[in-house]
Amino acid sequence: MATSALDLLIALDARLDDLETTTMWPGSIPRVRHEWGALARASLQLLQARPRHLNDSARRLEALLNSLAAEPGEYPLPAPGTGLMAITATIGCTAEVMRVRTVASRAAREQAGDAIRTSLEAVLARAARWTQRGFVDAEVRPDPEIVRLAGSDADPHRSPALQTWRIIGPTDPGIDGAVSRWERPATEAITSQRGVTQLALQLAAADIAMVCASASAVMRNGADAGALSDSSPVCEALDSAGRAWRQAARWPAELRLGGRASDLRQASADLRHHLDNTLRTRDDWKHPEDMFAEVTAEQLVAVLHSGLQSAIRVGQQVAASFDGLAHGASRVWLEAGQIPTPGVVQEALDSARYEWLPDPAGLHSAEGLLHVSAGAVVRLVRATPLTIEALTAPATQPNPIDDEGPWETVPAVLDPLRTAQERALLAAIAPAESQANTIGF
Repeated sequence: MATSALDLLIALDARLDDLETTTMWPGSIPRVRHEWGALARASLQLLQARPRHLNDSARRLEALLNSLAAEPGEYPLPAPGTGLMAITATIGCTAEVMRVRTVASRAAREQAGDAIRTSLEAVLARAARWTQRGFVDAEVRPDPEIVRLAGSDADPHRSPALQTWRIIGPTDPGIDGAVSRWERPATEAITSQRGVTQLALQLAAADIAMVCASASAVMRNGADAGALSDSSPVCEALDSAGRAWRQAARWPAELRLGGRASDLRQASADLRHHLDNTLRTRDDWKHPEDMFAEVTAEQLVAVLHSGLQSAIRVGQQVAASFDGLAHGASRVWLEAGQIPTPGVVQEALDSARYEWLPDPAGLHSAEGLLHVSAGAVVRLVRATPLTIEALTAPATQPNPIDDEGPWETVPAVLDPLRTAQERALLAAIAPAESQANTIGF
């Protein structure tokens, strides 16, 4: 199951509760000192992995931890130990999560970095107070660094933006796992110089458009429910990116690129199936109370933000593939009537009944698709950080207009990708593979 930095910080509270119910035995004091060395080293790694800014105020904490930290090559402590070991492991996992590259705005990164610092300082303060009590009970003088850490009164701030730093695997349930399983075959199908097909490029573009539409619906419903701030700017940006990717999925009738993309077809169907089950009714987006019945709006925004990041990576490969088709060893096929040829050659082609020919090297017939896909990537990159910006801003609560009940919200518009016209367009992408379109669940 996907794990976020916020999940791990909440788990740290449980580890501290367990630690505070235990008693330090006098004979374990040397062991506790060694465990603090490992805890300090893991804490320093977390401080270094988090986003930082110019007004960061972690220097005092880093100085204390540096004086306590064990050497990097020191042999790990064997189990069992005290509850400090579990806290060290959880902090180490949090550092790994914070190393995940995340597309976020500057404000979101600064808020996440400050949240990690204050939460870590509060965790270390509680652990230090437990250690100090144990040392005092055993009539042993505690280390001055632990005394200083125990005196901290940091107020931990659990920013919702921390949910966007996440680790996801292909076996994860729901949308997370579907996106992870989709990204790999999409990337492989698009980057293959011999195996890239028109269907693969169109499916990838259409899937990215679907992820944009899904993220926009979640943001709009979250704002309607009062869980998020004003979502109009981010919805406009996501809708603009979605329109651009839908345009990238529409190839001119005179261009073709044959082949098969079976793995991507299955992954695409799986992705759409999970998006439908989570976010849609039969032909419309769910209402806020239904969409957020099992997960919070913040959690669902984090899930779609991860999907948008995967979409960025796949989208960049789509644009790179179009660049190769336009300026490299092009494999696009062009309708014979679109190729300017001398009269004698044209007569020979007509007599041979060649309807499609390889795109001539200097014609660059895929240039238009390259321009559209490159612009779509730019719009997607601009829209993705805005989803997290909505988490960092205070939520706007809906104001009732009278005392008879809460205000009424207008349902989200139907997703253009699901209209009959779009379904017919996608179905007509590759007539030769019509049977492979019938992937059922």
